[in-house]
Amino acid sequence: MRKQLAITAALAAAFSLGACAGGTENGPAAGAVPTVQAGQESHSADDGHDHGADEHHGVPEVTWDPAAETAVKDTAGKVMGLFARPDVPAAAWFSDLAPYLAPDYAEDARYIDPARVPIRKITDGPAISREAGNPRTATASFSTDAGRWQILLHRAGQQQPWLVTAISPQDPAQATTS
Repeated sequence: MRKQLAITAALAAAFSLGACAGGTENGPAAGAVPTVQAGQESHSADDGHDHGADEHHGVPEVTWDPAAETAVKDTAGKVMGLFARPDVPAAAWFSDLAPYLAPDYAEDARYIDPARVPIRKITDGPAISREAGNPRTATASFSTDAGRWQILLHRAGQQQPWLVTAISPQDPAQATTS
């Protein structure tokens, strides 16, 4: 997720620099934003054209709805159940979890020793929380016999699966005392 934010920031900076670049004697700079001259066609919200969310930015519209909440709860519950199995051999443990993990987190999770996971029983959850206006990321919290744990999940689009980007104790000090 950090890599995705860095890429987004880099693209935004590149577009800003391209838009700010002035014209040359041979014409506008590459990447410059064209201006509309008198007599040229311009598109606005009330010109009769369909100006959907994807038209100008290529970013699919994602919403939070009951189906999204059900899907994130189902994924989080399944993942926590697979995570909290300290008696399972490492290869099988990771193989079972891998389809639910974002690529960056999967690389990290590959090195987790399931025998060191302190959770043996999930006692409550998931409780879902999210930032207002962000339908792509959610946090699922669980009560366990090893304290409160949380899973951070992200989806790339409305029809994309929820993928886990982190699993951690809510109180990191608790993990070292368990």
